[in-house]
Amino acid sequence: MRAAKERTSHMDLIRKALDLGDLARLERLASEAPEHEILEGFSSLPGEHQYVLLTVLPPQKAAAILANLDPEDQLEFLETLPSFQVRGILEALDPDDLTDILQRAREADPERFEHLIQQLDAETQSQVRRLLTYEEDEAGGLMTPEYVAVRAGATVEEVLAFLRKVAPDAETIYYIYVVDDSGRLIGVLSLRDLIVADPHTRVKEIMNENVVYATTETDQEEVARLMADYDFTVLPVIDAQGKLVGIVTIDDVIDVLEEEATEDIYRLGAVEAPELVYSKSSPFELWSARVRWLVILILTGMITSSILGGFEKVLQAVTALTFYIPVLLGTGGNSGSQAATLIVRALATKDIEIRDWPRILLKEVGVGFLLGVTLAGLIAIKVVVDGHLGITPVVAMALFLLVIVANLAGSLLPLLLARLGVDPALISNPLIATVSDVSGLVIYLTVARLLLGL
Repeated sequence: MRAAKERTSHMDLIRKALDLGDLARLERLASEAPEHEILEGFSSLPGEHQYVLLTVLPPQKAAAILANLDPEDQLEFLETLPSFQVRGILEALDPDDLTDILQRAREADPERFEHLIQQLDAETQSQVRRLLTYEEDEAGGLMTPEYVAVRAGATVEEVLAFLRKVAPDAETIYYIYVVDDSGRLIGVLSLRDLIVADPHTRVKEIMNENVVYATTETDQEEVARLMADYDFTVLPVIDAQGKLVGIVTIDDVIDVLEEEATEDIYRLGAVEAPELVYSKSSPFELWSARVRWLVILILTGMITSSILGGFEKVLQAVTALTFYIPVLLGTGGNSGSQAATLIVRALATKDIEIRDWPRILLKEVGVGFLLGVTLAGLIAIKVVVDGHLGITPVVAMALFLLVIVANLAGSLLPLLLARLGVDPALISNPLIATVSDVSGLVIYLTVARLLLGL
């Protein structure tokens, strides 16, 4: 409770100083307040107060806030803040965060990008331009060059002395990488290994030569999977020649996981806008993100009216058949969507591969059979209770077959898309539901025609 009160009082004092326009007091409070508390409360401030607060914050704190803002807000503040403050903030940013921000600036306005990068010292400029040559969604675009590397012939005592000098500028010192004279990665050791070793021991005697690494071209999802599989907080990155060029840290991977999860969720919901931020989007932007797939789905869904027209005589003969169309189609859609979600996720986590399709087919036939029997039994009870005993076999058999078909569609269509090189998340829940609707009507009314002799 005490910590919560202190956190609230810090932001309350800052807000009061902002409301009063007391810059001297605001500067003192901004300097004293812990960085994480300012980060927590910054987004709740009005835009003009955010700007004022950034102008009085020390560069290190301002850089931390800027790195956590939405891309649009980052560029807006970089365009409006005084030049000397922009320079201080850019210099205080970690190289990977700096590169990300300048990458967005280059995409939005190349001239603005050149103006910003010219404010950096020559070494940082060279570093950033090199990082910008890598793709944003690959390990090269995620990594930071601020790592610690030593030679295999160095002693533990020499390495510890070296760490004391470089620690303030390194991204992390908990893992130290070992390179040869050409800069090629040949081993790794932890800070714990150094602390417990004899000071005169050579690095080559205690290093681990079996290093797990990524290349600059490794996809960011694969980087995240490697770090998750091995419980790493840091992953080294090498170039085509095997030279150590950077490291990816856990904070960058968390961002990747959030980005990939958001993209998959949007696609599963048929929303074409992976970078959409709802609170900052206009009605037109939300319309644009959703309308394309809805148009495709409604055009596909219109097929159902044609199907109903083709079975008009069946429906006229037994009106009660229409009562169960919604529950059949809804159940089929839900079953297919469940299967699609499971397969898409399994593909994303490498739990299954495309070549596993025969095994998946057999498994999903079994799952569909069990689900079909269960749900067909329930719907049969409902039809009997409703007093429509004559169509009970029709409804139960149709639901049984529909669940199997929808289950197979939901599980095999993502595999087919992946085989064609298309993101399987595009087999979204609404699309599966539409496919299930069309196939469901055909199955239901065909079974009715056959079993009832219509």
